[in-house]
Amino acid sequence: MANLEFDGISADIESVRRRARHSTHVQRAQVMLLAACLSTLGVVAVAGTLLTRIF
Repeated sequence: MANLEFDGISADIESVRRRARHSTHVQRAQVMLLAACLSTLGVVAVAGTLLTRIF
């Protein structure tokens, strides 16, 4: 069994909410960055396909 000590931890609800909100913002930014990368990859793929068909 793990020995858990919570004596030195002061976890008020406002700090927990602030950390959760920050974590949510970071996760949303990561998802948006992934979506931007995938859409850029799609645009590059389409452009590459068009360039190979033209020349």
